[in-house]
Amino acid sequence: MKAEFSNAQSVTFEPEPLRAPMPKADTYPVDALGEVLGKAALALHESVKAPLALCCQSVLASASLAAQAHFDVMLPWGQKKPLSLFLLSVAESGERKSGIDDVVLGAAKAQERIDMESYQMELEKYEADLVRWKTENEQQNKKSSSKSQAASDYTAEAAHSNPKPKAPIMPLRFVTEPTVEGLFKLLAVGQPSVGLFSDEAGLLIGGHAMNSDNALKTMARLCKFWDGASFDRVRSGDGSGSLYGRRLAMHQQAQPDVMAKLLSDPMANGQGFLARCLVAWPESTIGSRYINRFEWPGDRKELKRLFAVLMGLMQAEPRTARSEQELDPVELPLDEDASELVMAAMNQFETLMQTGNDLSEIKERTAKAVENACRIAGVLAVIDGGMATRSISKKHLEQSLILIQWYLKEALRIRGAAVVPPSVIDAELLIKWLKEHDYRAFRSSPVLTKGPAQLRNKVRLDAAIKVLIDNGYIVPNEPGTIIDDVSTKKSWSVHHVV
Repeated sequence: MKAEFSNAQSVTFEPEPLRAPMPKADTYPVDALGEVLGKAALALHESVKAPLALCCQSVLASASLAAQAHFDVMLPWGQKKPLSLFLLSVAESGERKSGIDDVVLGAAKAQERIDMESYQMELEKYEADLVRWKTENEQQNKKSSSKSQAASDYTAEAAHSNPKPKAPIMPLRFVTEPTVEGLFKLLAVGQPSVGLFSDEAGLLIGGHAMNSDNALKTMARLCKFWDGASFDRVRSGDGSGSLYGRRLAMHQQAQPDVMAKLLSDPMANGQGFLARCLVAWPESTIGSRYINRFEWPGDRKELKRLFAVLMGLMQAEPRTARSEQELDPVELPLDEDASELVMAAMNQFETLMQTGNDLSEIKERTAKAVENACRIAGVLAVIDGGMATRSISKKHLEQSLILIQWYLKEALRIRGAAVVPPSVIDAELLIKWLKEHDYRAFRSSPVLTKGPAQLRNKVRLDAAIKVLIDNGYIVPNEPGTIIDDVSTKKSWSVHHVV
């Protein structure tokens, strides 16, 4: 219930909401995920009692991570793209985000743990071999310095026959809040296929990688990953290089206030990062999660089957090119029927993007819709066919187009409620600050000197005050009203708070 502040004027009106209410979401088309992923998502929803869309996001992200190391999709117009998917999920605290990931990512994390044990033994051997190699080289150099040039040439040849030991590849598959520099270093020594997964996306969104100095760089690099480009870095201090054949899938889960900052960020929208993301903001299930028995989700046959499929892909050796860390995924073309369906879908989306039509407000997302659909179709094909998969059928593309239409509708739904003008955000902050400091009437000076940092700007403060006046939260006082023992030219009385 909204608090009211009494003053000389009688308050008889209710204020207008500062944000549009979130419309009810459509049910996630779980059947379109297919036999393995769809039934696993339903089993998660039934056992963990988390929102169905959240369960679907998690299984689709884990499938993308498992498939991206082995396959690329060959688009009908000739481009080769990764099967990497970028997913963002919005869920309240207590929505059991971590409980879902513990189950769904079990295969990948189990394989990572097995590989880490072997890595530790290989690392110990490598370090011992490296010490031995350095010692032998030093001894050879000492000998060569006291001999003739011919002998030195012979020593050099002998040294060449005893090459420097090669460091083992770090089997780390998951990262949560990397900087661009940290990600480069990891991919230079670690697995070529990783997942940027977290059930606390605030670590990334509010961390060093996304601060005002680094946000553009981080989002640009993530876009390059989605596109399948090489990872180039030029530095004077710690070296330069280019990493080829790397893949990154992403699933970031966050509470509404955290994710809303990203979804309404002009840079994230204008730069193209969010256009590549598949976003879900399901309604909370908290308060309706009644149970009649205790059950460990991993015991469900549907999740055991998912675990087995994902583990098989994780354990399979990916095809590589010039090194073990440069992936050379198998190309998956769309079959003839699927290609014809893609053409029809592209034309339909083009019509829907025309001014005044359904998708005209989200052109940037719709422009990526067909490619995202092809990627999802590739993932679904691999989950069904495993390592023997060699093409994408019309059936899988039909499923993915059902999914992508849901994501587009979800983007429209979220856009109306989550993309909030800066003046409204400032207005919410101002009215909250006034409530916390028990201001029943105020003038601008205390806000400009002691208020929230972003409101110590006259232009922004004036805009926030106008929003609150227009929506009935504050009312201008008469000139000469005494506030803080000062006769004011401008002041306002607080009638309502959010």
